[in-house]
Amino acid sequence: MERKKMRFEILLEKYFNNFPKILLTNLLFAVPSLLVFTAFYFINQALFHAVNVLFSLLAILLIYPFYAGVVKVCRNIVRGDEKFSVVQTFFSGIKENFLPFLLHGFAVTAASAGSFLSINLYVGLLSQSWLFGVLLFFCILVVIALFFIAMYLPLMTVTFDLPLRYIYKNSLLMAYGEIKNNFFAFLALAVMIAIILTIVVFAGTGIVLRIILAALWALIIPATFTHIYVFFIYDDMYRMASGEGKRQYDKDHADGEDKPKAKDPVIEEEDLASIDITKLKDTDDYIFFNGKMVKQSTLLRMAREKQSTQKETKDE
Repeated sequence: MERKKMRFEILLEKYFNNFPKILLTNLLFAVPSLLVFTAFYFINQALFHAVNVLFSLLAILLIYPFYAGVVKVCRNIVRGDEKFSVVQTFFSGIKENFLPFLLHGFAVTAASAGSFLSINLYVGLLSQSWLFGVLLFFCILVVIALFFIAMYLPLMTVTFDLPLRYIYKNSLLMAYGEIKNNFFAFLALAVMIAIILTIVVFAGTGIVLRIILAALWALIIPATFTHIYVFFIYDDMYRMASGEGKRQYDKDHADGEDKPKAKDPVIEEEDLASIDITKLKDTDDYIFFNGKMVKQSTLLRMAREKQSTQKETKDE
């Protein structure tokens, strides 16, 4: 009997089987990102090295719309698509999602700046009181939660046709509700970061370090990191939002629908008995109900239908 493969084994297998596509995706993304980084480098030189970390975070805002192409390619790889054009998929991802990703760029930049300032503040105050250590701990937890949200924002945007307010609310919900998958993604990314830091340490300083960092960014980092977190969160994210027990993208593509509307999971009729419809709103916000993520509007509609059916049965 063949041994069941662990998730990390499947991740590595899928990654190396699709490495040419991931490499090409990295190279495509390297063009706008390296242009932005080069511009920031010369700005820093012109200002006599006055550019600080906070100002450098603006690079996220400028390159984030192009990141839509990376996410869409990695999503296709993870869901098992075999025959698709990386170049066409990359640029279609940018074209279809440029504005939403620009807005995401603002949010990610603001969250990164706030996280950087907060952690630096509490680290600097650690020597004054143990209370700042507690605050630092909670600050780190918030940063991790923001990181989880940042994983869902781009993936949900390229996958589903949902208003931005629902993408943000549902990403927040999944950041906590899908904690197991999020933790595995976080752990895998931490391993990758440790490997990269090891390479950087042995690279030393100066021009050699810069060349290695540029090569890692152009060839490895963006699409590899994206592939890792998409691998761990995609299946359940799609299942939750589509209402299917497994991925249905083959069917979606057969119908010519690349970016389907989010659907609703099947709710057992007996589960509806515990619903208090006075607390539900007719919106597409997701809530956890009996271990499932369901739209409030769906629960409200189904509960009303059940009440109506019960009333008709009594009248008969």
